[in-house]
Amino acid sequence: MNRIILTKTVKNNNTYTVYALMDENGNYKDFQLLPEKDTIINNIYAARVNKILPGINAAFVSIAQNKSCYLSLNDAKNPVYTNKKSKKEGLCEGDEILVQVIKDALKTKDPVVTTKLSIFGSNVILTNFDTQIGVSSKLDKERAALLRKAVLLSCADHEKEGYGIIVRTNAKNVEDKAVSQDAYSVAQKYNQIIKKAPHQALYSCVYHGMSDYLLLMKTIDFATVEWIKTDCDDIYDSLLTEYGIYDHAPEKIMRYDDSAISLSTLYGIRGLIDNLTSRRVWLDCGGNIIIEQLETLTFIDVNSAKNISSGSNSILKTNMEAAKEIARQLRLRNISGMIIIDFINMKSETSKDMLIEALKRYIKDDNTVCTFVDITKLGLVELTRKKVHKSLKQILEKTLDE
Repeated sequence: MNRIILTKTVKNNNTYTVYALMDENGNYKDFQLLPEKDTIINNIYAARVNKILPGINAAFVSIAQNKSCYLSLNDAKNPVYTNKKSKKEGLCEGDEILVQVIKDALKTKDPVVTTKLSIFGSNVILTNFDTQIGVSSKLDKERAALLRKAVLLSCADHEKEGYGIIVRTNAKNVEDKAVSQDAYSVAQKYNQIIKKAPHQALYSCVYHGMSDYLLLMKTIDFATVEWIKTDCDDIYDSLLTEYGIYDHAPEKIMRYDDSAISLSTLYGIRGLIDNLTSRRVWLDCGGNIIIEQLETLTFIDVNSAKNISSGSNSILKTNMEAAKEIARQLRLRNISGMIIIDFINMKSETSKDMLIEALKRYIKDDNTVCTFVDITKLGLVELTRKKVHKSLKQILEKTLDE
């Protein structure tokens, strides 16, 4: 069973919301440090098209005075107009449209927006760029068929209204009726947005996206959660509101209130952050791994270090322990892009095969797509990991820059 901690912590004079996912033994499976500053990701705005640049297949739109955003023309098909200024067909400069923010501003880069709108529910996502009723591929066919039928009952006009529904994996153990009601609710929100679109004032925010920590929790099946602890009133209230449709939600969602020791201190959050920002990670066997994280490339070196045992079995043991810890570090640090691993050299082909098979098993447990690519002629292992969230290093560096 999973356990979740939601709290606040301070690092480098900045306040963050902490999302920590643990197993029943207290081992961390996922960790996210979310800047306390308000994000605009998933917000939908009535925006103005300022420039269209066919040469780079992009447009620049403003969602507020002096707040420009990047819009790929690939993501600008069939926009919802709030005010069509030009008589020409298609997107034109001066047009006012609905856009949704999909990436925050990063250093000198503008926020990224799309006209493909998404509305998040507890167990479903509504999209206006596909009118299909889809179900997560992680659910078995029988369960998927029942959920699809339940959603169709409440969203029979989805094709006519121009939206589709995707049922998420976390609906696996939720009653069909609750999923149907969730789909109906997001459909009503979307229809209200579209209905009011022609009357929206320029730069108005027509939809506020879900909090980052709630979006993270949508990746977890609530039935597999033993408890959720928080010492923050606002988080506690939002959890009860969001998960009120689930059985035993009040018992699982716990308000931690102990003036003697904070929740962050109780679970060693500050120490965990320090460990996850250190270059060196020690292994139980005495070996260690060195993590050098660059912008698009991460190099990991495995060393025997204090492990003074000799022989091929000792080297294999160190490499096997390193493989497990590397997979864990990739998750907890949110490292993405190309990853190069330099394991301790082994002569035995059997040992090499055992190591690679173990590494493949460990990265398979990652909720983010992590792929074994190849072994180079120099014996370096290549992995790739999809970028879903900013890495812990990027988050801390960004707030320092600000």
